[in-house]
Amino acid sequence: MTADHRDPVSPARSALDTDVCLAVIEYGDAASAYAPAMSTPGLPQSVVDDYAIVVDVLALARRVPLPDVPPLLAVGTRALLRVHHALLGR
Repeated sequence: MTADHRDPVSPARSALDTDVCLAVIEYGDAASAYAPAMSTPGLPQSVVDDYAIVVDVLALARRVPLPDVPPLLAVGTRALLRVHHALLGR
């Protein structure tokens, strides 16, 4: 009898796992739309810091287990909302 050297088959993703992965993609797309504004002269440091949180959350969301992603995205979304409001002058 020979050993089985095939790659293990990963389990199928659930619908929730797929939704979380798609949310990370959408979050990245939304965050990237704000990147050009981060080089605006005179932009308050707090806005730049909030955007750094957004980018860090995106990096973490791609590396942590899927159950940990939604709370991360919640933090990142609040930071992105602060960036959005600051750019609008609110």
